[in-house]
Amino acid sequence: MATATILLAVAATSCAHAFQPSLLPLTSTRISSSSPFPSSSSSAGYRSIPSRARAWRCSARDDGRRTVEETRVNRREAAVVLSSIVLLPTLTSAAAQDDVKLPLAPPGGPRNIVITGSSSGIGKDAACKLAAGGYNVFLACRTMEKAMEARDSVEEEVKLLASKAGRSPGELTAMECDLSSLSSIKKFADEWNKSGKPIDVLVLNAGVALNTGARPPPPRTKDGFEVTVGTNHLGHFYLTNLLLPAVEKSSAAPRIVVTASQVHDPSSPGGNVGSKATLGDMQGLAAGIDWEMVDGGGWDADKAYKDSKLCNVLFTRELQRRLEDKGSKVTCNCFSPGLITRTGLFRDQGGFFLSAFDFIANNVVRVAETVSFGGDCLVTMAVSDALEGKRGVFWSNSKPGKHTFEEVEVSAEAKDAQKARRLWELSEQAIALALKKQQA
Repeated sequence: MATATILLAVAATSCAHAFQPSLLPLTSTRISSSSPFPSSSSSAGYRSIPSRARAWRCSARDDGRRTVEETRVNRREAAVVLSSIVLLPTLTSAAAQDDVKLPLAPPGGPRNIVITGSSSGIGKDAACKLAAGGYNVFLACRTMEKAMEARDSVEEEVKLLASKAGRSPGELTAMECDLSSLSSIKKFADEWNKSGKPIDVLVLNAGVALNTGARPPPPRTKDGFEVTVGTNHLGHFYLTNLLLPAVEKSSAAPRIVVTASQVHDPSSPGGNVGSKATLGDMQGLAAGIDWEMVDGGGWDADKAYKDSKLCNVLFTRELQRRLEDKGSKVTCNCFSPGLITRTGLFRDQGGFFLSAFDFIANNVVRVAETVSFGGDCLVTMAVSDALEGKRGVFWSNSKPGKHTFEEVEVSAEAKDAQKARRLWELSEQAIALALKKQQA
């Protein structure tokens, strides 16, 4: 809520310039020359598709049932719209104006990419682009119903994009994997491992972000963990450990990709608003299962999300260290796609908050990114040559709202190798206790 307050204040300042003739775009999906994808002229691994042929319009479907066409209003009109925003539905952006860049699977047979959290948002957008480029994509979603809906909603679009690129599309497979349930995770991993298929890229993208104004007691996972850290960190931690043998089977250069966030860093623009991320001495997690916060404090929904993202970064770095120690060819990196208001991540926020936050972030201060851009970031992390040989790094939209994506530094706490090692050990311990409790 503090974030929305600050954005509203900035918006009021912007609207004070109403008499200036400059125009304010109501929606913007333009990708700058610093797009994360290489141009088609510089890389044989990508194919550019004219926007009129683009069938994937995730951002026009995730939040509402209507498409808002590209519109321009002057600042006076923006002030009027802002004053009555409570009456508006969440705005959705029109189809992208620039070319779609498809990541083309290399020769030698389809590669398998598993994406958690692929029923909406950047996971779904990336799944569509990767499948259209010839990769076999496995949609690991909270329920089979959601996975099948995601698959069915993009199948025809995948075929159309692939046809325009002169490619044969990869397969889209719906699978159930509830990251808030250790039993569901185990079932998913067992089924995969029994199949004998390798995983070329494992993308840990699913996430939960509760209403920042929520009050205790905290919601909990099926195994008793605080739901935000339990899902965003512990669920992915357990899944990765179970699937690592399948990733190491890959004959290519296998990757593990973790969707983190800049808010893990208290000095970042998003991380310094409201509660700040810190795991402290992790005495909460050390207690086992019934903790409210990793640091042992009382539950704070805002901090829980930021802490979970800090856990994601620490996990990435510690996993990479362990992989290197045993001489594994697997690499693990994490990224932040930036602030994207039009995804399922914000589904728990209040209607007025979300409408105001969405409008201001996208159209007034313009610090938000599009779902399509976020999907591009995920695709880059998964298959781009730019990540070849990169180990344990963090990529982010370094200039919010400007569509830039590059390697950046993590927070001071995220660089603490001893803390990363301790988090790993306590995560193992907590999961072991939960599994033992299941058997009791």
